[in-house]
Amino acid sequence: MSDVINDAEAYGVEIVPAKVEPGQPYWKVVSVHHLTPEENYYRHYIFLDAVNEAGERLYGTIFTVTWDGGSDTVIVDKRPPDAGTDFPIWKWQVCSVEAMGAPSDRVVNLRTDHPTEGNGNDMFRHSFAITYLRTTAEEALRPAVGSLMGGVPGGGGHTIELTGPENQSRTMVVGIDEQYRFTNLEAGSYILRDLSDHRVVGPLALNGEEVKKVDFPLPLPSGRTAARYFLFEHLSKPNTRLYLSLLSDYLATHGISFGFDISEASFAVEVCLVGEHTQETIDALNAAGCQVVQLPLTPRELLNSLTSS
Repeated sequence: MSDVINDAEAYGVEIVPAKVEPGQPYWKVVSVHHLTPEENYYRHYIFLDAVNEAGERLYGTIFTVTWDGGSDTVIVDKRPPDAGTDFPIWKWQVCSVEAMGAPSDRVVNLRTDHPTEGNGNDMFRHSFAITYLRTTAEEALRPAVGSLMGGVPGGGGHTIELTGPENQSRTMVVGIDEQYRFTNLEAGSYILRDLSDHRVVGPLALNGEEVKKVDFPLPLPSGRTAARYFLFEHLSKPNTRLYLSLLSDYLATHGISFGFDISEASFAVEVCLVGEHTQETIDALNAAGCQVVQLPLTPRELLNSLTSS
């Protein structure tokens, strides 16, 4: 039971590991499960269990549930097939859970303000099942405690993707409070993407210890498909391939749309012109309501203008 399963990450649920020394007993989360509509049937509960290494239920285990402005305890006293104990999550509550009697992993951001998924799970009727294992640390655990959080204007129900070091990614669904939150982030560079409307934030540098608050930009105006678009000259032009090579990492890192088609570019809020473009092109983009920016023509000045902005 050593592998951790958390299929509730997409709902913003995170596991904050305990800090323990080698040989120290502690409570380890081995499973966090968001109940499917068929499993839940319109309930709004945290179902909790505690087991030993043999998988046997540990009766009498106490859990503390906390939320903004309050806390309560529950005890494992029920018999299978029921969960060991449970706790109701009420409308607007955002709960955290940890086991008592030893250092404990903590499960955070348990809430019910998630979109309707079909019969059994609708707004304010979502449930989670969490299992804790009483075990002994084999090595010192010093988890990263970095966090990213902030607002997603107009983003209730949207899916946010966080991409970090080595292209590892996590997702969460934004609640109706229009807030996102990712915890346990190690040092490195991160990019946030709203997969529902393609807004991008980043890259953001974290040191593994700080809590950084960064809000998403406002949604794109009606009829616009990109906040920013890099318009290159045709591939047949001598410098186009050079510009593409110079800017490929920058475009990928910042999630910026690019291409060679003025009609595609005309749907962006801001169009950055890479290379030499005709006045006719500039006039057409202005007529389409785009903010037109002419980037420097020499490679060195071009890179300097982007890295300094």
